[in-house]
Amino acid sequence: VDELKLLQYNDNCNVNNNDDSDMDLDPSLAMERLYERRGKMFGVLVCKVPNSDSDSVILKAYAGKLGGQWNLPGWAPIIGRVPESLPVFNRISAEVTEIFGMIDDINFSTQGGAADADADHHAGEGVGNERGQSQSQPQTQTIDERVKQLIKERARLANLALEEVRRHQLVTNFRGETSPITAIYSRGPTKLPGGVGDCAAPKLLAEAARLGLQPTGIAEIFIGATGGMSTTKGDGQFYDACEQRCEQIAGFMLCGLDVVVEES
Repeated sequence: VDELKLLQYNDNCNVNNNDDSDMDLDPSLAMERLYERRGKMFGVLVCKVPNSDSDSVILKAYAGKLGGQWNLPGWAPIIGRVPESLPVFNRISAEVTEIFGMIDDINFSTQGGAADADADHHAGEGVGNERGQSQSQPQTQTIDERVKQLIKERARLANLALEEVRRHQLVTNFRGETSPITAIYSRGPTKLPGGVGDCAAPKLLAEAARLGLQPTGIAEIFIGATGGMSTTKGDGQFYDACEQRCEQIAGFMLCGLDVVVEES
């Protein structure tokens, strides 16, 4: 808690000491944005430099994206590579977007067709009406089947895109060992949910290991809109690492930390 207050104090000082700071601020990164739609988890990791009497080093991270950006200067980066920098991911994403458009076109045309069919129904009431209904039913079934096929294909492509991202998510622990994130998830690679490695805690640990620092304390806090479809977390509340994602990879990430502590 004290470290978070210190970070806030330093940020305020930086703003107050720079008259042009308001011009340089990105509106998409404003705190107010976190209360407009959905809040976000933030974290700080207090570290020591092994075998050194220097002051503590404080790392900071946010979960997922902030202001539409995966990486921001001064913040712990994502584990792996930015998805949009991967050619295969971009190609698959374009195909997914195309399928979304195809489904929208079908739904739009179906709605128009339904209106025409309704007009024909009233105009042709009487002789031949039952025959018209029997002809339209197979057509409707064919359209529904096509939509189902597109949805299935969209899900398949989305999984391929996620696999491409995870292929580049290599995690290095404090022992210097590197492994794909799919291999270190304790519940097995087939149980790996989306977003593993994108939370604040894994980002902080990965960055500390990369810099050769010794973590001594961590805190994660939720800031922003709460309730409803947004989240069940409370604004300004501290939380432990999530069980489904972070805790399942923390074991590997912390390997070797005891050796770092002993050496320091």
